[in-house]
Amino acid sequence: MLEELSIRGLGVIEDVHLRFAPGLTVISGETGAGKTMLVTALGLLLGARADSALVRRGANAASVDAVIAPPPPEAASWMTDPEDALIVAREIPADGRSRARIAGRPAPVSALAEVLGAHVEVHAQHEHVRLARGEVQRELLDRSAGDPHARTRQRYRELHDRWRELVDRAERLDSDARERARTLDRLRSEVDEIDAAELDPDADARLDTDLDRLAHADEVRAGASGAAAALGSDGAQEPLGVAVDALRRLPIDGPEVDPLRERAEGLAAELAELASDVRALADASDADPAQLATLQDRKRVVVGLQRKFGADVDAVIAYADAARERIADLEADDADADALAADIEAAHAELAAAAEEVRAGREHAATRLVATVAEHLADLGMPHANFEIAVTPRRDGGYGADGADEVRFLLAPNPGEPAGPIATAVSGGERSRVSLAIEVALADVEDARVLVFDEVDAGIGGATAMAVGEKLARLARGSDGAPRQVLCVTHLAQLAAFADVHHVVEKGIAQGRTVTTTRAVGEQDRVAELSRMLGGDAEAAAGLDHARELLRRAKERVAS
Repeated sequence: MLEELSIRGLGVIEDVHLRFAPGLTVISGETGAGKTMLVTALGLLLGARADSALVRRGANAASVDAVIAPPPPEAASWMTDPEDALIVAREIPADGRSRARIAGRPAPVSALAEVLGAHVEVHAQHEHVRLARGEVQRELLDRSAGDPHARTRQRYRELHDRWRELVDRAERLDSDARERARTLDRLRSEVDEIDAAELDPDADARLDTDLDRLAHADEVRAGASGAAAALGSDGAQEPLGVAVDALRRLPIDGPEVDPLRERAEGLAAELAELASDVRALADASDADPAQLATLQDRKRVVVGLQRKFGADVDAVIAYADAARERIADLEADDADADALAADIEAAHAELAAAAEEVRAGREHAATRLVATVAEHLADLGMPHANFEIAVTPRRDGGYGADGADEVRFLLAPNPGEPAGPIATAVSGGERSRVSLAIEVALADVEDARVLVFDEVDAGIGGATAMAVGEKLARLARGSDGAPRQVLCVTHLAQLAAFADVHHVVEKGIAQGRTVTTTRAVGEQDRVAELSRMLGGDAEAAAGLDHARELLRRAKERVAS
């Protein structure tokens, strides 16, 4: 239950603090005094969008705090001691983003709705206007159908998402078919071109060296032949051989001579090997125009591929591998496009069956809701009104995220008249009563224990207002034996007479500025307050008598 509400710097409200109790709490006051700001404050605590324009002029921020006990189960993760009351808060700076706190801890604004959304429900001042919209009527009917229908709708939504995903994919594949075919042709051609080259990273890496050798073969052979001759037996080898022979003939041995012999013999062997290798280079450097032409052709092929596909041979090979993977993906998409048709057909069949279940649930709920609303309408002074709910297939024959149905609330206010849409077939006062009847009917099937009604009595008065008051008082007592807390902003004394707690919102002037304050009306002051609400002098005998009569009749109606 909502125990306390504190509001500071919100609109015309400077600083007010209200205490609540179980049962029906009425909030009354003159037009423009700021009654609806109390409802706005509760909306902010439920995560409603904050606007800095709500901040009172001259204030740095607006803030709303509420004490709720016992705390809802959804608040457990935020609380240190589950036995404590829950405190939720919202602050709206005059410049900047709003902030929220749950149990004293900073929280995202969305968490407010997660914690309180299932337990506090606000019926706005113009709910009957919103009620004229088809999607709102469908939502209200679905809410009245209970948990089994909610599970059916959830399964339908999952099937719809799956079917929509398949259809979207098929449409994408179809729209991309030409581009996919062009891409496949290009990639296949590129891979064929690269495969035809039979790239060899090792051999192709030596192309420049081999080409350079063949291009200068005559020069290399001449130079190498000259070097081989100079190093050969008729060249450098002859004097070196004489030196080796002379060292060998020395008549002495020992550390002074042996190293010199070894070094000379080593030089002779190295010179002979060098001469042989140089001679081999000369012999291998024969000009080969055919091989040179072949290597030049190969070089052109490799350079051409590198220009198109990569900086070197390894990069070209990597490009070909990636292209093969892309080809496989595109070919799989083509295969998917053929298989998707069967998948879509199967998914559509499941979706159609689920849509029929949703429709059946709505039709069953419509029968029950029509009967319940009819009873409430009779109590609200419309005993002959004919309320109907039409559940029909969508005019386009399609399947939306919420089903394949259109839901329309119809009303014939008087006997003999055809039922028409409530947006056009009834007056504003009648629409208010239909809205209230539906809201009361839904309250009996929902879990919210705090219900807030903002001037739901618009356009009604007299005996009907007494019926509205009785409805709200009974709603506060709860048909399931568990009492609710019903907060109602009203300007009607007939409704206020049913209140368990009565707060008055008053507007005054303080230091040259308009200030809104609130006060709780004690039992001894209720007669005077109701007399004032009736439009008379709060001290006039006739008004006081009328107020006492209202209180008496309200107590009798609730007791009976």
